[in-house]
Amino acid sequence: MDNTNLGNERKPFYKKWWFWVIVVLAVLSIGSALSVDPEEDELKGPGQEQTETPTLGAEEPEEVNDTDGIGDAKDTEANDDIDEDNNGKPIQEIVEDNMADREMSRNNSSAVLTTLNTGKFEVGTDISEGRYVITGDGNGNLFIYDENDVPYVNEILGGGDFGVESVTTDIKSGDKIEISGINNVTFTPASTFMHEDALTTGNWVVGLDIAPGRYDITSADGSGNLFIYNTTGWIEVNEILGGGDFGVEKVTTKLEEGYIITISGINKVNFKLK
Repeated sequence: MDNTNLGNERKPFYKKWWFWVIVVLAVLSIGSALSVDPEEDELKGPGQEQTETPTLGAEEPEEVNDTDGIGDAKDTEANDDIDEDNNGKPIQEIVEDNMADREMSRNNSSAVLTTLNTGKFEVGTDISEGRYVITGDGNGNLFIYDENDVPYVNEILGGGDFGVESVTTDIKSGDKIEISGINNVTFTPASTFMHEDALTTGNWVVGLDIAPGRYDITSADGSGNLFIYNTTGWIEVNEILGGGDFGVEKVTTKLEEGYIITISGINKVNFKLK
């Protein structure tokens, strides 16, 4: 046998030192992988979003539009004003339709000729509700308060330099009447007719007591207050008529159907249609 090359015979690979280094590293890598928490396995590397594990049976979240809430709030507000008894129509539209369809009328059948002495009285108990022309047998004070104790008539009856000859107004059940400084006040049921060119002290309705239109309004005698309210209750005119230091000589304005005219402290006001 030739023993010349025995010293150069190659060793098996598993007897090489680097083979066992690889084996050790592989074992360590497998052990490290098996020890990782399953929940952390879903975490991604730096700079990447974390994936959230969906709950079993949960619904997929819907995309939210920032404007959806605003629209829903408006819809809710609008629905609050819906009258279910009128085919879902908004109440404002129902009111407007009723105003457009209604015919101007006044029923004064409940009014009864009545005389009250000095004192305090209640409409519905001491006198029937209705529309009256109110006059006194001398000079004295007349106050009429609504259900909220707000006076809508505050006049000196009896004429003369400081009083008015009469007051024409509607009184309702529950209103309070106060008479002071005068013995007797007479309430005469008022007739409704269209006045052509003048109105006296009291409360009047455009379309019932005077025709709608554009007017020049002036005092026929002395000075006093003129108030005109539109159909929403807002004041269109608030003036002292009669000239002088504190009043104006003329007011020009448009009167629409349903407007309320209140004349106070003055016997007569002229209305000239333009």
